[in-house]
Amino acid sequence: MIDLVDADHAVRSAVAFAARFGVRSDAPVLLSNGSNVVVHLAPAPVVARVATLTAAVRPYVASNLATDLAMACYLTEQGLPVVPPSRELPPGPHRADGRTITFWTYVSHIPRHTWEPREVGPLLAELHAAMRDFPGDLPAFPPIEAREIVAFLRTVDGFGSVGEDDVARLVADSDAIGRELVAGEVVPVHGDAHPGNLLYTPNGPVWTDFEDAWRGPIGWDLACLELTSRLDGRAAAAGYPGPRPDPTWPMAGRRLAQLVWGMVFRWRFPSDHYRDLDRDIKAWRLNGS
Repeated sequence: MIDLVDADHAVRSAVAFAARFGVRSDAPVLLSNGSNVVVHLAPAPVVARVATLTAAVRPYVASNLATDLAMACYLTEQGLPVVPPSRELPPGPHRADGRTITFWTYVSHIPRHTWEPREVGPLLAELHAAMRDFPGDLPAFPPIEAREIVAFLRTVDGFGSVGEDDVARLVADSDAIGRELVAGEVVPVHGDAHPGNLLYTPNGPVWTDFEDAWRGPIGWDLACLELTSRLDGRAAAAGYPGPRPDPTWPMAGRRLAQLVWGMVFRWRFPSDHYRDLDRDIKAWRLNGS
């Protein structure tokens, strides 16, 4: 079985598959290597998104990537600025070389642009308004995925200091919070609405990455925004127009999602900046998620 998190292999797979459709890339540029590998197939105006870490955790990753494409197509038709699927070749999802791949239009942008908090809340409200009538199927449960992550970490011995009692509670908390989140009004939400998925381009802000879109409370996206480390998240969420829904369960769910996905990332990138994870685990043990 191939290593699903091998970035170099993922890039080669994307380049080779795109070449079948006449899209040549002599100088691919790795844009991101995190939950997925994202590579610009330069000089072509095409970006490939290759499921790597998400594929290891999510047996249904092709469905998530299909949702990403469907939502981007719909929002493009609504005139909302989003990164559109590629027109240079069929966007997918494709299964190639043991991997799931989608293809997107390359959008020039400034990586890690620092947004002003007052800018982001209104942009998120505009996104929610455009998403509201999305006619396609969306998951009805939040992307916390403690069960899937527990199953994955067992296979790679990746729990670290987390014991069996903790594991059982992670799953129980995920289930309980998920039920609370869908008990009230639910609408299509981005699912991962932090500023890293809002690109700063010469033509203005552009949303991307709808892989985690689901039908939940808008408070979930506000919690994503409030808990980001990329800006003053509390100020950004406070700038969302209209009344703020009860944040209790969305904040609990997003914190738990960050905790369990943080365990995956610490296993995958042990030398990177996940030093605060043990502190967060201790806080969760003491106070609940």
